[in-house]
Order: sequence, then structure tokens, then C-alpha cells
Amino acid sequence: MKYESYQSSLNDAKILIVEDEVIIAMALEDSVHDFGYLVAGRATTGQRAIDLAMETQPDLALIDIRLDGDMDGIEAAEKISGRLNIPVIFLTAYSDEETLSRAIRTNPYGYLIKPIRPRELYTTIETAIYKHRAFVAEKARVACLSAVTSKLENPVEQVKASLNGLVSSIQKGTMDLDDVEVILHAQVDELERVRADLRELNDTIFQA
Repeated sequence: MKYESYQSSLNDAKILIVEDEVIIAMALEDSVHDFGYLVAGRATTGQRAIDLAMETQPDLALIDIRLDGDMDGIEAAEKISGRLNIPVIFLTAYSDEETLSRAIRTNPYGYLIKPIRPRELYTTIETAIYKHRAFVAEKARVACLSAVTSKLENPVEQVKASLNGLVSSIQKGTMDLDDVEVILHAQVDELERVRADLRELNDTIFQA
């Protein structure tokens, strides 16, 4: 069944599916396609999930908590999130407190109980990708603000120290007007650079 009414606003996103039950994995892949996303790949074990994630660089991973092999979905999710910083949504038929507690400690972006309803899956994926992209964008904006602020601090202090020294020299009569003119021109140039940095800071703060 196609869910053509779903119109993903993030349909450039790639989704990694990690599920060891073939029928469920196929249903998830169909749903992901129907929602307008790309499927980065399918994995049935934790190690394969990690390898595929590193290879395809997905935007989000749907990971079943219970997987075949030595590594369960929670451990795989920890490794994938740690290496790639991508959001994870857990899938499980089990909702016992111990499993839920382990899963929550990995800071997932969602937790869906099987059988998974397509509309719930769609909403959870959209929300997770949007929140993660917003988080990454905000982190980048803060880093930019910090970098610009650091650029401003040193020149401003230099101009301040230079002008204080200039005033002191004038008061003591140890500097002629030609020297004053040279220093003032240099400080004007430095202040122009500071003004350019301030414009950059302003654009960063108020950019859409």
C-alpha cells in the first residue's frame, strides 16, 4: 500500500534500516520509499550496521534493539552515533524497563514499539531529522559567533592600548604631529577591520 498523502519536507534524507526480521525490514524499506526518503541500506547485524553507516553516511538510522549476533542494536547505535553523530530511532517488540533504560541512555531521537504504524514512523522520522539538523545548525552558529568574537577581542584591545599610549605621549610632549597622524591612520585602518568583523557578527546573528 502506498502512502502518497505523506509529503516529506526532508526527502533528501538517507535512512539506514537495521532489522534482522526480513519481512519487517522489507516493510520498513517500502514505507521509507513511500515517505519520499532514500534508503541508505539494510543490515541485519550490529557490525554490518556500523559498516554500512560508515560507508553510506546516512541522515538517520532505524535500529531494532534485538539483533542476531554478539552486538545488539543498542550497542550498535552507540557506536554509530559516536562516530557519525546521526540520530537513531529504536525499534523493538519489547518494552521492559531494563531495555528501555539502556536505550534511553544512548539519547535516541525516538523509540517505536512493534508493530509499527506507518504514520507514527513517518512522524518520528521527520521530527528526528528536523531536530537533529536544527541542533547541528545551532551548534555551527554558536561556533561561528565564538570565532568572530575572538577575532574582535584582540584588535579592540590593541587599538585601546595604542590610543592610550598616544594620549600619554601627547601629554608628555614626546610626540610630534606627524607621528600622531601616522598612528591615527593606522588605528583607523584597524577599526575598519573591526567594523567588518562586527558586520560579520551581525550577519551571523540575524541570518535567516
